[in-house]
Amino acid sequence: MKTSIAIPLARCVTSLVLCGLLFACASYRPRPLPTQEQWSDRAQLRVDARDIALPALAAQRIDLDAPWTMQAVAALAVLNSPALRDARDEVGVARAQAFAAGLLPDPQFSASRRIPQGNSGSPTTTAYNLGLSLSVSSLITRGAAVSAGRAHVRQVNLQILWQEWQTAAAAEADYVAAVGLRERGALLRAQRDAVLKRLRRDRSEQKAGIEPRTTADADLVELQALQQQLAADARQRQARRAELNALLGLRPGTPLKLAGLPRLDPAAVRAAAAALHHLGTIRPDLMALRAGYQSQEQKLREAVLSQFPSVGISISHARDTSDVNTVGFGITFSLPIFNGSRGAIAVQTATRQALYDGYALRLRQSRAEVEQLLADIRLLRQQHATLRAALPALRAAAQATEAALRQGDVTLPQAQAQRRALLDQRLALQANAQQLVQQTVALQLLTGRGVFAPASAR
Repeated sequence: MKTSIAIPLARCVTSLVLCGLLFACASYRPRPLPTQEQWSDRAQLRVDARDIALPALAAQRIDLDAPWTMQAVAALAVLNSPALRDARDEVGVARAQAFAAGLLPDPQFSASRRIPQGNSGSPTTTAYNLGLSLSVSSLITRGAAVSAGRAHVRQVNLQILWQEWQTAAAAEADYVAAVGLRERGALLRAQRDAVLKRLRRDRSEQKAGIEPRTTADADLVELQALQQQLAADARQRQARRAELNALLGLRPGTPLKLAGLPRLDPAAVRAAAAALHHLGTIRPDLMALRAGYQSQEQKLREAVLSQFPSVGISISHARDTSDVNTVGFGITFSLPIFNGSRGAIAVQTATRQALYDGYALRLRQSRAEVEQLLADIRLLRQQHATLRAALPALRAAAQATEAALRQGDVTLPQAQAQRRALLDQRLALQANAQQLVQQTVALQLLTGRGVFAPASAR
């Protein structure tokens, strides 16, 4: 009678365990890769910037039909960048790893059955053995593992935030370059139109016998030089627009309607300079390194805790062929004689030292980069003042030379040199303004000012 009850009991327990395992298992669903590239068009761009972590960009109201400002382009890049979309998937991986680190080990269930064979003079019955065991070693290191996982999630989040900063800055840099090339092109086209008009006049006077052929030929040489500059600038402008299209996930060649260069507030540079001593608590890349160091501290702690003997406990219920029932309890543990986690501790200690030195190096480099940008901006401002101060005199000299040329008081090469000097000065002033904006954008990225400043710091 006891035998008939015990065997169904063992089968019932085994069936329940197997059913529990089946219900706890995740299901698999295949997801095939796309067979062709996927592009967005202007109408499909995300324009709701409220979820952006940068308040200045989150406040943008983007109208796709109006000319895009520099900050609107930066917000669109953060919202629509395919590279950022791919990077944000890393947060899910990090969270899954942190979730796995906090899981308790599964208990192990064992069952066996022994059936007597042959004839025996003594009463016999079917024997069985049921056991349940659990390793408790992971309970010792679980706290450190969970803390390491949480710090890693924070590190990944900060890395993605820094990537958003870099994406916004890259979009702003491409915007400034594209608009700057457009403004440079306007100066060159105005000069080209003036030379073309002069060429037509000189050819007309040449036919009338008033001017020699060399005058029209000199105009033609100047015109060809300007055409070459315009063609080179058109290629650069196309390359910048292609980079912007890629940042926004748009099909190559999608036309973009951009506004002009923003006006710089001198207070923005002063605010960036004031942040020089707080880079470690402002920049997401530096904070991500600190979070990674904290994660590594917990990994080292986990390795130190792992040097203690691994312990397992088990309970069992058994019956032998003589119908003797027993209940057992067992403990197993390893002896840390040869390994004792010493290798893991050495690896984690060396890794922590590498992260420590890497953070110190990045902090020094960040400060040096900011100081270099501040020095460049000071020089650019001085150059801007010098270029602007010399422009009226060059303009007046060019006008006087044109009048003298018509009267025959100066030669044609002299007049051309004076016109070229005025054009070069205008181009240098435009390039200086563009470089000032570019360096200021880079400075705001490295100091967390401008569009990168949190709401509390604005």
